[in-house]
Parts: sequence; C-alpha cells; structure tokens
Amino acid sequence: MTSLIIITLQRAELLERTIEALGRQKCPPDEIIVVDNGPDAATEAVARRAGARYAAEPRRGYGCARNRGLDEARGDVLYFLDDDCVAEPDWTERLLTALESADLAGGSRVSGRRGLAARLDYLSTDGPVMAPDLPAGAPAHLSTSNLILRRAVVEKTGRFDEGLAMCEDRDFTARARDLGFRLRFEPRARVTHYSSVAQFGDYLGRMRHYGFGTSQYFAQRPEEGLARFFPRSAAARLLLLPALAAAGTGYLVARNLPRHGDAVALSPLLFLGQLAWHWGGFEAMRRHGATRCKLKQ
Repeated sequence: MTSLIIITLQRAELLERTIEALGRQKCPPDEIIVVDNGPDAATEAVARRAGARYAAEPRRGYGCARNRGLDEARGDVLYFLDDDCVAEPDWTERLLTALESADLAGGSRVSGRRGLAARLDYLSTDGPVMAPDLPAGAPAHLSTSNLILRRAVVEKTGRFDEGLAMCEDRDFTARARDLGFRLRFEPRARVTHYSSVAQFGDYLGRMRHYGFGTSQYFAQRPEEGLARFFPRSAAARLLLLPALAAAGTGYLVARNLPRHGDAVALSPLLFLGQLAWHWGGFEAMRRHGATRCKLKQ
C-alpha cells in the first residue's frame, strides 16, 4: 500500500491545486493524507472534497506535522509532497521505480513563479541541488518536498526532529544514510514549486529563516562538510558576516553554473540574500548559546 503525505498551513488554494494534479497521476497513491498544521476550516474543506484523509495537528512545526503524517499513514511505501508543489503526471511512477534501487528517493523542482524575487529564491535553494538537469545519483540528503521512502526506513531511523525550525528532512535523510540506507536523486520525478516569495523582502525573510534553521541543524551535525566552514561562536559569526556572505555567494554561483548563467549577473542580490542567511545563522547561534548558559545555571 502507498500513502502520500502533504503537510499544510493556511494555504487552501495552493493545496487544492496540488491535490488536483495528484488526480492525474499514472500510478496514483492508495491514500492521500493532509496534515493541517493550522488547523483551519478552508483547508479541511479542500482535503475532504478531494477525498483525502484529513488530520489536524495543532502543534506547529515541520517536524510535528510530518510525524503526524507518519502516524496517520497506513502504507509500507510513503510519499511526501509539499502543499505548494504540483507533480507531473508520471511523478509517483518515477519515484516508485527509483525505489527499486534505493530505500529513499527524491526528485527535482522547477519554479512556477515568475519575477526577480522568485528567481533569486530558486538560485539560492533549489537550483544548486534540485534542478531537473542535474544528474541522477546518490545525494548526501533529500527534501521532503518531493520524496518517497519505505516504512522500514522510519522504523529504524526514527522520527523527524521536532526541535528544528527547518532542515528536519535533511536531518532525517542524513541519519538514514548514516545507518546504511540508500539515497537516490531522480531528476525525472519533477514537481513545479509555487514559492510564496513574491517581493525582494520576502526573499530576504526566507533566507534569514533558512539561515536560522540550517545553523540549528549544523549545531547538531558539526561533522557535515559545510558546517566546518562556519565559526563556532556567535560573536565570530557576526564579525565575519560580510566575508561569509561573499563566500556563500561564490558557492551559489559556482553550483548554479553552467545551467543557470544569470546567477553571475544576479550575484550582488544573491550576496544580500546571503547576508540575511548568515544573520539568521547568527541569531540561531546566539539563541543556542543563551540556552546552554541557562542549562548550566
């Protein structure tokens, strides 16, 4: 049996479009579970009208919502899809095929939103790691915005970390990898992402949030390659903010080339995004340090 889990928070219109696309799948899942992290009446109405199983999860957070989805799902094969991602008709089929040679598999994302801010968001997030023209292979981690896995992975790896502001999927899939489970990136399993980033201010806010959550994650997994490049103290992170942002911009440009040549021209704006990202990281480190001080008292 296959179960598809969608977590959502007060985005009924986006959710409706996502579920409608699932009705066009060549290989539809046996059940769709909508976990409402609001919860709110509009979301419930969309889910029930589409024939999905509705579960209200009032505890806010990605980890809480995804774990509720795991509790509700009855399948031994589990899909995860974000509420702002529209799947191609062969999406479930391609991921299921990828699972023949892996224990977890994830697909690619393209942007469905036009405009400068959305483009910056894509170059800063999906472009380097989830573009459909990247080669298939064994990645270090995967995203729950476009994912399939076996129930056995959950039984051995455990649940999503509910203490992380984000990167709970990166943490989960990296833990699964460390336990010997096979990860695979399948770029032909494609979804279109309708990002909520519409204005430049939205982009900066998103980068700040991502920087906060990723730095939380790196604090738990300091052995990861990128984590070793960041200062260990909040004061040093703040002092080196411009240099870290410049290095981050160079990393993004290099990872996007040659597929996305506009990354070079947009690098000054990507730099501002990286300043926001590392400011969020500084805030995470400062909060983590304050928490440790309280625990020692």
